[in-house]
Amino acid sequence: MNIISIINKIRTQREAIKYLEKMRWGKKPICPYCGSEKSSKVKTDFRYYHCCKCNRQFSVTVGTIFHDTRLPLKKWLLAMAIIANAKKGISSCQLARDLKINQKTAWRIQMQLRKAMQDKSQQQLMQGIVEVDECYIGGKKKKGDKKKDDDDNNINQRGRGTDKQGVIGAVERETGKVIAKKQDKFSFSSIKNFLSNVIDFKKTTLYTDDFKSYRPFGKLLKHSIINHSTHQYSMRGIHTNTVEGFWGLFKRSIIGAYHKLSVKYLDEYINECCFKYNNRKENIFEILMRNALNLNCVYYGGVEKDDLRLAYVKGLRKGVVVG
Repeated sequence: MNIISIINKIRTQREAIKYLEKMRWGKKPICPYCGSEKSSKVKTDFRYYHCCKCNRQFSVTVGTIFHDTRLPLKKWLLAMAIIANAKKGISSCQLARDLKINQKTAWRIQMQLRKAMQDKSQQQLMQGIVEVDECYIGGKKKKGDKKKDDDDNNINQRGRGTDKQGVIGAVERETGKVIAKKQDKFSFSSIKNFLSNVIDFKKTTLYTDDFKSYRPFGKLLKHSIINHSTHQYSMRGIHTNTVEGFWGLFKRSIIGAYHKLSVKYLDEYINECCFKYNNRKENIFEILMRNALNLNCVYYGGVEKDDLRLAYVKGLRKGVVVG
């Protein structure tokens, strides 16, 4: 669903709730507390149902990122469409102007939606050719009275020579899947801790640049190095250009949209960029909506079900729903 569809099809709060109910439950509401399908509509408020089993009232927003919100759901849906369509992100100030809401409210919407940007593909270990590289987040040092800029003889260093915040990332060449996270240290042991949760060492060929902390990985798995220090950037298919292309998108989002990030919330911004990059060929709005309603995080007996609604009911009754 795009912005035009939301404007044309969802005009009131009642219509927005009906849309969420159809997405989450289908034709019959399910109690999020006990999993019962036996419920009745509350006559005094169109939002609520009364469960005949546990005797509790519930609405479609219980257990979702929309729970207990005072903002009209139509604005939530519009925000989802705007954010899903913004390849390089959108600032909370811009979102506030577009939706005519407070900037703090827009920022909270963004942070709630970033919670829903959980990609299940990141839980699977990467295989095949995997490119690994790091980047550093922060602006250029300002010129001093006796110092030259970064572009003048490199007197002011960049990257590893600065106190900027580091970020490490890995891209699976075959699928284009990317995983990245904030990284404070880039020693061999710290990089190994990251890679051990990301790649399958037995089935992976690692491509990196000539940074010294990557060199010991040759003893653990297949490892090829491209020597950037001698201006070598590709040789017989060995390169890190794919992951560096992702860094370009991520840095453009900071420079062009956010301008400044807090280190405290840096991982949330990284996850947003990874989510959009990994699902760039999919319907991002639909995936985001399913995650927001906890439909993609439902398991029954440890096995994911194709019928999400059936799994939701059975999972509640067995007490194995995660989300």
